[in-house]
Amino acid sequence: MEGEIKEALEIFVTTADKLLGNRIVAAYCYGSAAYDDFHRGYSDLDFFIVADTVLTEEDFRHFHELREVYKGSRNRYLAVLEGEIVPYSGIKSREGNVIYWGTTKDRFNRGYGLRGFSMRGLLEAGYLISGRDIRAEIPCPPEAEMLEQVESMIETIKKYAVRTDRDIHSVDWLFLISQSIYWLKTGKTTGKTHAARWVLENCRYPWKGLLGKAIELRLSPDLARNQSWQLWLEQLGEGIQLACASLEAEMQLLVRTEK
Repeated sequence: MEGEIKEALEIFVTTADKLLGNRIVAAYCYGSAAYDDFHRGYSDLDFFIVADTVLTEEDFRHFHELREVYKGSRNRYLAVLEGEIVPYSGIKSREGNVIYWGTTKDRFNRGYGLRGFSMRGLLEAGYLISGRDIRAEIPCPPEAEMLEQVESMIETIKKYAVRTDRDIHSVDWLFLISQSIYWLKTGKTTGKTHAARWVLENCRYPWKGLLGKAIELRLSPDLARNQSWQLWLEQLGEGIQLACASLEAEMQLLVRTEK
């Protein structure tokens, strides 16, 4: 993990701990940064904080204000923080108040949402920012939950990714599909770039030619400003549907094999 990313995470967690009265038990980074796959202009910086306290609406207001400061910050890492602050008492039951920071909004929720691939990624490859490592206390998502998440994503892609636009994250469907295929075939989770490269090297799908360009764009997000790349992005719908069909076939094969 890059030094600048670690520094930003430490700044955030130090501030968060003060806001919570020094009650943080463990603070993790997971996702792209934990896989050494963070790319400015494309990636978010994901966190999962466990605090030994009952989170209140006043706590939420304090973190809402902090998020607003970070969103306007010149620090390119603090500006893209996303994740959850959860009570230690609820890490097994998923009960209790939770502070959530998303891409476009923050919320005061009941029960935390981290599950499936993201939770597996935290448990397998998460980076401990501060505190003690309590991952052994957090339930690992079972295969049924992982398959349910894959199935849900397939239905979402069929419904909403028939057409794409010029947004750089239109290509993200290909990475999510690649991560799912990687898990179905290896039983492990990995970062988006590694998953896409693995599919390129190990699978024969009619759509995998798209992955080379997808990787190029992820590694160099500024390319998305070029008209030729924008046209490519808005024409990805058919390729994404082909990729989705491959994912569905791989999932069905695994389910049949296990019966």
